[in-house]
Amino acid sequence: MEFLDVNLMVDEAVKDHTKIRKIVSLLYDEDMTRRLTAARALGELAKREPELMQQRWERIFRSFDDTMSCWGAAEALGELARNMPHNRGRITLFMRVFRKDDCSCQGYIWGMCRVCQVDRERIHDFAPELEGFLNSPHICLRGQALWALGELRIKEAATRMKDLLRDEGEIWYYGNETAESKKISMIAEEALKKLATP
Repeated sequence: MEFLDVNLMVDEAVKDHTKIRKIVSLLYDEDMTRRLTAARALGELAKREPELMQQRWERIFRSFDDTMSCWGAAEALGELARNMPHNRGRITLFMRVFRKDDCSCQGYIWGMCRVCQVDRERIHDFAPELEGFLNSPHICLRGQALWALGELRIKEAATRMKDLLRDEGEIWYYGNETAESKKISMIAEEALKKLATP
């Protein structure tokens, strides 16, 4: 499988706007790393070429049929919201559609966490929702929520997070820049260590 370089993809898309379609197509890829790379490339495009992405972000979202799941749509919207502060409120409103979709909810958690990392005022509203995901029957959502709670240093969730130190289930989950496989117990341990750091 070819290695995808975010900066190279963005450089090419800046020179030739038709390459944006190729990036968007990667949001449908079965491989989580490729979906994550595509989402991050769209976010970087929004940072470098805000006017270009201003014209396209809603079209990207609407291109996903609401009767089907697209694994990378929530991730892409998260990165666009992170890098388009003037549209952040509207984009995060669109993202809420993915909360109840089993295939896209993990991306929603990751995307909202990425937004909250740069817009700390949103953490207060997102934290209770994140804590609720720790009780999800879906192991991927529990793991992604653990990661996000650690990233956002939500100390109120520490007791519940400690309960998951015994969960030996393994998942693929998103970090800030990579997708990787790890046991829930290890994600919980790393998240709790983050709570202890400023």
